[in-house]
Amino acid sequence: MNEGGAVNEIVASVWAWFDALLWRTGSWVNGHASEVALALVATLLVLYGDHINRTFARTVRPYPWLVRVIAFVLMCAFGYGAITVLVTPLIAQGILMIEARWIGLLTFVVFFAIGTLAERRRYI
Repeated sequence: MNEGGAVNEIVASVWAWFDALLWRTGSWVNGHASEVALALVATLLVLYGDHINRTFARTVRPYPWLVRVIAFVLMCAFGYGAITVLVTPLIAQGILMIEARWIGLLTFVVFFAIGTLAERRRYI
């Protein structure tokens, strides 16, 4: 076997290993699509909850203290809960629509991007 053939064989072996890894991780993510979607929604709510709270606080500022407190409790209990309950299944369905080969890699990239956002916002 010449040198070029050995290199091609090595590249083919590495690609086969990487392809198998993509399929395995994608299969795992598909099996846990709901949990991955919930983690994604929860993480985004943590990152952007302060913006939601600030906007909400501006909206209820003119009202009396008791109304503001009750509204805040309702917003946290039902607003964030509703966002989580309604958006998580949609994201899980979206995850299941992506070919298994790519969803593991895409999940990693998305969470890495969220981590980068958290770093830029000084959460970590």
